[in-house]
Amino acid sequence: MIILVPLFATERGSAFVYLAGFFVIPAFISLLSILFKLLAFNRRKDYLLRPALTLCLFFLLLKIALSTYETALDEAVKAARMIHEQCNLHEVCPEKPDGWVRQGSRVYRHDLGAWFKYSATYVYDETRMEIRVYQGPDLGHVISGGVGIPFDVTPYVDH
Repeated sequence: MIILVPLFATERGSAFVYLAGFFVIPAFISLLSILFKLLAFNRRKDYLLRPALTLCLFFLLLKIALSTYETALDEAVKAARMIHEQCNLHEVCPEKPDGWVRQGSRVYRHDLGAWFKYSATYVYDETRMEIRVYQGPDLGHVISGGVGIPFDVTPYVDH
């Protein structure tokens, strides 16, 4: 049951990716345990319960992480489409769109997603806007567009 700790340890999606990463090794060990126990051709199958449960919980955590990120990405794309329309309507991209928070030179949101919350950063100049949604380290999407620039959603790649 300790594998369920990440579900309640944080509300940040990017932190959840780190916490769930700690369970890759137990999931791998459980998979090997099941394989070796099945190869032993033992008639008792109840000894497979614990490793099978560990694998099921790991994949449940993975599914929750992926589905909550997809929700956050959908919200970011909807917000980006509205900003993109404003850019083209006024022929200038807004400095701070509605619902976004300015802190120093950064404009961001930390409330994207359902169960877990993901962060997004808004970068702009007069004719171009870009929203970066972060799932974890070097994971995420970039949503871009602007005045006369087509709307685009691409996976984030750190160079």
